[in-house]
Amino acid sequence: MKLVRLAIASAALVLAACEQPREPEAWKTVEITPFLGTPYLGQQDAPVVVTEYASTTCGHCRAFHEQVFPELKTKYIDTGKIRLDWVVMPTPPQAISLAGAAIARCAGEDKFFAVIDDLFKNQNLIIEAGANPWRLQKQLRELGARHGLNADQVGTCIADPALTEVTRKFVQESPPFVTSTPTFVIDGKDVDQTMEALSAAIDAELAKAQPAPPAQ
Repeated sequence: MKLVRLAIASAALVLAACEQPREPEAWKTVEITPFLGTPYLGQQDAPVVVTEYASTTCGHCRAFHEQVFPELKTKYIDTGKIRLDWVVMPTPPQAISLAGAAIARCAGEDKFFAVIDDLFKNQNLIIEAGANPWRLQKQLRELGARHGLNADQVGTCIADPALTEVTRKFVQESPPFVTSTPTFVIDGKDVDQTMEALSAAIDAELAKAQPAPPAQ
């Protein structure tokens, strides 16, 4: 079975390599109302804020999203202990990272993380499509369609300079030590991406947030 799958995968790669690049299809500019704030998961007034700087074209970010994030969400986000702010730090290929972020914002605040999850799940497929502008456009249009956006809305979102400016602003405001992705910041400090390190830092902040015992 493995050999068959490898053969099919190899054949697909050969076909992709032989495929002639095509220009993207035309689209028209339409009115959009993207979400321009800070995307976050959890309760807004959670006692501890964790900021994640990440990119959907970053392999390490995808690994964290798949392997560590589910436990973090169950243990701390779903229980109201932390709010996770998510900041896009574009990584190569940056144009694809920016396009994904734009689509997530255009899908709306309530769908932002569903789009991010979709981008991680299809990371390799989308990045590989980047060699052919038409195929990349097709992948991004299909992504948008899964979250309620039509082709014109997707094209408008990706081309909107205001959305690029939002990402640039967040990047400029990031701490100087944020030089790789993913980076996690808790109380102004860089925290390792392992569950053990994150738990230790979060628990320490939760302890500090506990009200002082009444005086005797």
